[in-house]
Amino acid sequence: MSELITLSKNSPEFEAYLMGTFAKDKRALPLQTLNVNSASETVTFRVVPLKTLSRPSSLVVLLKTFKARSFLLILVPLFLTLTKNIADNTVIDPVTTVIATLGVLLAFMAVNLRNDYMDHLKGVDRVLEKSGSRAIQNGWVTAAQVKSYSSILLALSVLSAIPLVIAFPVIAGVIALSLVVGLWAQFKKQNSFKYQIGGEFALFLMLGPLLTVGYQLAMGAGFDDEIFWLGCVWGWLVLFVVHLRNFMNILPSAQAGFTNTVNWLGFDKSRRLLAAWWGLFVVFNLAYHLLYAGFYWGLYLSIALFILSVIFVYKLKNLSSPVGSELRSVFRSGFQLFLLTIGLWVFECLWYLLQ
Repeated sequence: MSELITLSKNSPEFEAYLMGTFAKDKRALPLQTLNVNSASETVTFRVVPLKTLSRPSSLVVLLKTFKARSFLLILVPLFLTLTKNIADNTVIDPVTTVIATLGVLLAFMAVNLRNDYMDHLKGVDRVLEKSGSRAIQNGWVTAAQVKSYSSILLALSVLSAIPLVIAFPVIAGVIALSLVVGLWAQFKKQNSFKYQIGGEFALFLMLGPLLTVGYQLAMGAGFDDEIFWLGCVWGWLVLFVVHLRNFMNILPSAQAGFTNTVNWLGFDKSRRLLAAWWGLFVVFNLAYHLLYAGFYWGLYLSIALFILSVIFVYKLKNLSSPVGSELRSVFRSGFQLFLLTIGLWVFECLWYLLQ
């Protein structure tokens, strides 16, 4: 049998219920959160016995908890950097390349889990139904377990960085800068970049130039301008997806008092932001290809992206409300652009390798 319980932030049991440590044989599923992230916050939980909890297969739980689809954000820049260096014949040390790949994946999983944990505590994933992995909110894992998994994976990623720094000491600077940016994103103000206007810039750095430059250095290839600009173009594309997701949640985020660049701009200006952001990506992508990848791919890839952008921009222009099916259609159209861009980019890299 399940039961409902409402707790305020002042209650001594509040944190235990959020963390899932109040009982070993029960789960507290958050149903409603009021006055989120304030001193008067209250949460209504549905407490269910663990044995009666609806739960998918272990594989589905694992994939959902680690947000398998989000791995595109890390695997694609790793692939682009690796194929660039294979084509240039600049992979000096395959062993450190493998270690760096493993370390980056471990760090990404750790940050992903940490972000889910913090967003659950701060109420983001409890208020926004489309946010996060939903593994904690569905009771498949507890927030305490997610926090522990994150700490273990982070420790393993740090250990994997030791042989890289020994082999190529210059990597220490990239790792140190990444740690500074990551700590700033996690602990400034409300402990999440989602609560900061312009805080998405941390993602741009960590998933963009810091990632591509550091990964190339771990191969022993050294630094070059191309890898820096490759990271910048990819980081810009990542922020397009971030802004798109924030735009999808603009109304519930505003009602809950969450602050990010999209919410700060408002509905109308955010529409223009998304259109301009995507348009600038097409320009940056063309410039990058003309400088480093060649005229053929730069021209035809940009023409393809421009043609595919027409539907997205048209839907944005005609969007009249921050709720409803039209908003979901805009999100799908924008995300399809992101996926098509990845597909074209990966195909291009494979074509270069086959040459």
